[in-house]
Amino acid sequence: MSRWAVLTSVVLVLGCSDLTEGGGGVVGLEIRTPEVSTLQVGQTLQLTARALDKNGNEVAAPIEWRAPDPTLTVDQATGVITGVSPGPGRVQAFTGSLSSAMVEFTVVAGADTLIVTDSILTVAPGVAASPPLVSQVQSLSPPGPVANHPVVYTLISPLDATVTLPGGGLTATVNTGTDGAVSTVTLTRVNLAQPVTAIVEISAVRTGGAPVPGSGQRFTVTFQ
Repeated sequence: MSRWAVLTSVVLVLGCSDLTEGGGGVVGLEIRTPEVSTLQVGQTLQLTARALDKNGNEVAAPIEWRAPDPTLTVDQATGVITGVSPGPGRVQAFTGSLSSAMVEFTVVAGADTLIVTDSILTVAPGVAASPPLVSQVQSLSPPGPVANHPVVYTLISPLDATVTLPGGGLTATVNTGTDGAVSTVTLTRVNLAQPVTAIVEISAVRTGGAPVPGSGQRFTVTFQ
């Protein structure tokens, strides 16, 4: 899905010498951007634009792209933007003396790997809750933790409600903290007298929808 935004400026239109009545001059730029406005460092997004005359018809006019902020770059000819460093970034299209409004994006650190601290856990007899099932999302560019990134915990087995995740469902989605870690997810044993072994799988996705490397790792929790 994409969104179309017609971006025009009366001031800039009046400054174009070729804008004569019925002359097919450019009076606006129509910018096409992805639905997402957030991209990771190193991720690319394609922008497109077309020039319009006063009747809304497309004009065969050359369009160039510029990015004034260091957080992202844009290919001057193709409109492909690339995330460079975390922070806000703007992009603008030009044709002749006419410019579009700024299109705003947010660049975030890349979710490059999902790490499990300790995947084998044992719970003593009579204890209801397991230790935390700790995971962490890390970035390689720039190196460090990725905060506020969702991690999904899925109970693979057992599925008979003898063990539950937070909220009592089969899945729990928790955002990483400032240290890039999730350390609040525990399993709860319903029947304290019943030994059981549970398996929980974790996963996360990047802003573009691709799985974060390390997704699919599993915790094995044995309630004695």
